[in-house]
Amino acid sequence: MIDNVNPNSQFHPYQPIKDTPAAERQPSGLRDTVNGSLGKVRDFARTNPGVVIGGLAALAIGAGLMRKRS
Repeated sequence: MIDNVNPNSQFHPYQPIKDTPAAERQPSGLRDTVNGSLGKVRDFARTNPGVVIGGLAALAIGAGLMRKRS
């Protein structure tokens, strides 16, 4: 390979053959795991909004019943 790039340039176009682009890599780490599970929850909420609203209503009613009356 002949390198015709300006040696004063800070960016070099060459990538090793075995290098995988970041967009195609498998997600790893805690942040990616949390974002992945939140994505599943968001997808479920988008496809089943009635279930989510009903669950939130049940939580609100339960919290109101458990509240100490003065």
